[in-house]
Amino acid sequence: VCSPITLFLNQFKTVSKTHANNPYNAAEFSEHQKYAILKDSNLYLKLDNEDIITLTCAFNTVVKDGFVTTKNNVYQNYADYSYFPIDMMIIEKLRNHEIIKIRGQFKFEIMDGSLQFMPNSKIPKTKDSFRKTEIDVRKRYIEAKSKADNQKALKENPLLGF
Repeated sequence: VCSPITLFLNQFKTVSKTHANNPYNAAEFSEHQKYAILKDSNLYLKLDNEDIITLTCAFNTVVKDGFVTTKNNVYQNYADYSYFPIDMMIIEKLRNHEIIKIRGQFKFEIMDGSLQFMPNSKIPKTKDSFRKTEIDVRKRYIEAKSKADNQKALKENPLLGF
């Protein structure tokens, strides 16, 4: 139901982000935000060592995401993103263990999620994917931080390195 978990860093904290997959997520529809994990709701990750990680949604965002065309009208579609703070202990667990099951507290019900992208696909090796994502995210963070630091220095001295 949720897309793969995305890890990213900002200058304040490390958070994990999920994207609610729902192709018809218009506010006019009764199932609007059906697969969203709302603020203060939980996402549970069961690891191969039987540990359970509980992530609590700190905030969620709703972003315009194209349109839904029906027989009667065209509606604005939305993408929902939920953000979960994670600490170094969680990062270590995700580096070293596979996620074998996901359960989320969604808007209307509690549901198990799937790590499979298609019914016949194998469950991905989550710790390998996590490690690759972590390296990529850290690299992008360092690049963005460097660019921000460079801009700050240029604001102080526009001729720096000119």
